[in-house]
Amino acid sequence: MAKQRVLIQDIADSLHLSRTTVSKVLNGSSNVSQKNKERVLEKAAELNYKQFSLLSPPAEDPVISPSAPPSIHGNIAFLFHKFPDKQHIGSSLLASFEQEISKEGYTLSLFTIQDEDIRNLKLPNTFISDNIDALFCVELFDRDYCRMLCTLNKPLLFVDSYYKVCEDNLNADLILMDSRYSSASMIRHLITANNLTRAGFIGAFTHCLSFYERWTGFCMALQDCGVPLNKSSCIISQDDSKYWDRLWLITQLKLMDPFPELFVCANDSLAIQLISCLKELNISIPSDVLVTGFDNTPASMVVEPSLTTINSHSTNMGIAAAKQLLNRIASPALPFARLYLQTEILYRNSTDIRLRRPVRRLP
Repeated sequence: MAKQRVLIQDIADSLHLSRTTVSKVLNGSSNVSQKNKERVLEKAAELNYKQFSLLSPPAEDPVISPSAPPSIHGNIAFLFHKFPDKQHIGSSLLASFEQEISKEGYTLSLFTIQDEDIRNLKLPNTFISDNIDALFCVELFDRDYCRMLCTLNKPLLFVDSYYKVCEDNLNADLILMDSRYSSASMIRHLITANNLTRAGFIGAFTHCLSFYERWTGFCMALQDCGVPLNKSSCIISQDDSKYWDRLWLITQLKLMDPFPELFVCANDSLAIQLISCLKELNISIPSDVLVTGFDNTPASMVVEPSLTTINSHSTNMGIAAAKQLLNRIASPALPFARLYLQTEILYRNSTDIRLRRPVRRLP
């Protein structure tokens, strides 16, 4: 069998660096720290990337002209529990974040937080605190682990967090999209435009702060419209893993009485899973039931029917996150901030009122 070709991503994964940083080194960019250059080139040689031979440590960079990229100021650690794939808003957020911090001379190192790390409240073995100037955290929703990170006494920014984070007043900044008020506005519009009397929520609303705020937005909208909150029309198990078990989800749908006219899902992935299960039950969207998501992931546009959702502007969030964390590094004594970015409702075919017909009960 032919030897598998070594990719830039293989080098990046083995060093816990971003693909962009590795690519810069291999392309001769000066906008990378000397230490990371040495690590990347040594690893490239070790893995025989494109016939790299043994390399001696690179010489010091020449004097940088005013038009050259800024000198390296430090390194920011990107910590994540589950690495954001292309369907996760964290993917585009991370790309714009790294681009923004690189303008100010900061590099990005990637660290996966394993379940064992969370249970034992420990950092990855490759995490060396003296080499890290600040921490940027995505998809970290464990309360005790987030508190532990705050004891490192380094600038720290969470994108979303556990649902009670605002009660704890952590020594950290928090950035997230507006979920409560945009969700409430969308739901109020759909209820009033369609004269709906039954609505259900899908998702573990204590999974994270953004889910909790989408749940509270759902409850606000029902109250404003005089529609009763009926939890028997919701699927709100707090075990987040259950929702990816199709048999379990279909069973919950069959048990619903009354069946909703509108399903509000905590995010696009849940909405797409729900649509698939509804189709298996011969429930048509939107003619039998309306469905909404949240995040405006790429899949939300191609699922059939296209999904009504809320755009979280993840690329702009990455830019805003970079500016907030760089500002914290420069001014550590400033009061900690909770920054919300405005979101945008996108109405698509999954709630198209022109296709609406009276909701029927499940057989």
